[in-house]
Amino acid sequence: MDIEIHADRPLLVITGPNAGGKTVALKTLGLLALMAQAGCHVPARAGARLPVFSQVFAIVGDDQSVAENLSTFSAFVKQLRDVLERVDGRSLVLLDELGAGTDPDDGAALAQAVLEALAERGAVVAASTHLEPLKGFASTHPRARNASVEFDPERLAPTFRLVYDRPGQSYALSIGARLGLPPALIERAHAHRSTQQRQLQELLARLDDRDRRDAERTAALDRREAESAGLLARAQAELEAARATAREAVARAKAEAQRLVTEVRRHVNDEWDRLKRAEKSRPELERTRKRLVETAQRVEQVAGAAAPEAAGSGAPAPGDRVEVSHLGLKGQVLAVDGETATVQAGAVTVKVPMQALTVVARGTGGLGAVAPGDGVMYSRPRMGTGRGAKAGARGAVAVPGKSGVPGELHLIGRTTDEARDLLEKYLDDAFLAGLPTVRIIHGKGTGALRRAVEDVLGGHPLIVEHRPGAASEGGGGATVATLAQG
Repeated sequence: MDIEIHADRPLLVITGPNAGGKTVALKTLGLLALMAQAGCHVPARAGARLPVFSQVFAIVGDDQSVAENLSTFSAFVKQLRDVLERVDGRSLVLLDELGAGTDPDDGAALAQAVLEALAERGAVVAASTHLEPLKGFASTHPRARNASVEFDPERLAPTFRLVYDRPGQSYALSIGARLGLPPALIERAHAHRSTQQRQLQELLARLDDRDRRDAERTAALDRREAESAGLLARAQAELEAARATAREAVARAKAEAQRLVTEVRRHVNDEWDRLKRAEKSRPELERTRKRLVETAQRVEQVAGAAAPEAAGSGAPAPGDRVEVSHLGLKGQVLAVDGETATVQAGAVTVKVPMQALTVVARGTGGLGAVAPGDGVMYSRPRMGTGRGAKAGARGAVAVPGKSGVPGELHLIGRTTDEARDLLEKYLDDAFLAGLPTVRIIHGKGTGALRRAVEDVLGGHPLIVEHRPGAASEGGGGATVATLAQG
């Protein structure tokens, strides 16, 4: 039961059937007010508020007495006189069955005058009544408010819920029938009721039924909202767990990729050192090629196992444009052999596992030109004789090719660590692009960049020699390096 009485409308007039809960509402309000002021816990939801009352008056029940010549109405008036003598602006007044026990018209007039007097004193008042004029008074007086106790007409039982801003009906005939009055008597009583009164009662009954259905729907919506909130909380927790798992997987993949890159670089550098020291015979070159191919295959196996399958893309087919992300390669599928695809990139080809391919665009069955800027992979060259054979043997190392690499690298303004990293990558790109010489512009300054450049060039396997720039090349502010394939 939610009881609401506001300071600007301190008169609450409660109507409704007998046995419907009007007196329960009054007693609940009075009891909780006294409990709060005695320091007791109040059975109410968080946020409930009660003022501190200086006095609490309750005229509830029948105090008639033959010995004292007091009828029901006389007893009520006697108690009411005491209340009016003592009430003030900080009082709570509870009046049950206000205006009962006498002629309805006189009782209603007296009850309205009492409520107006109590309002002028500033008291908080809750009064129950069956009188129709008091329902109209509560609907029109600026400091009063109507409330009715909800009643289930099917079970003829109270729900003990207050419905505000609408008067209630008595259900007297329905309750009389439930308590055993003869049906013929109840039917005759219905016939005696005026047409207007009957229409009003029917309207109130429809409103009560509508409010009850609305309350049931609201309760169902509250339950569904609570269930949805629980489901949302679980989904958010699962999403966060999935994100954490994905972050861990990405971190592991990055660490593994870095390890593979380091291993490949070490293998390539080792083989390059062997080539520089060893005799350039065909058997030796073939052994070097096999070792590098084995290294590349290990990288392809790991990358192929980790590569996610493109959603909805299907298996690559000849003519499709594809990307091999772990090799930085884009090209066109020439042929498919089981789990391996032959990809053309530029003028050369490479075989890669099917699961390592991501379809960029579907082809029409024919093979077109490779797009400018695609990376290339040098496949094993055909071994010939003479000068061409040597060139082909040197190209047997499987490395990605690039184009459009500039002939110089500007490092001025970089830190030494940044310069080292940029120079390492630039030398790889320049080597793959086939540049014979490159110029590194480091400026003079303190000489730190120049020394960092010399440290990198001095031990780099791709550099044959390096020297300070000539006057026309930047002098001491630049270094010129000759690459091995030049």
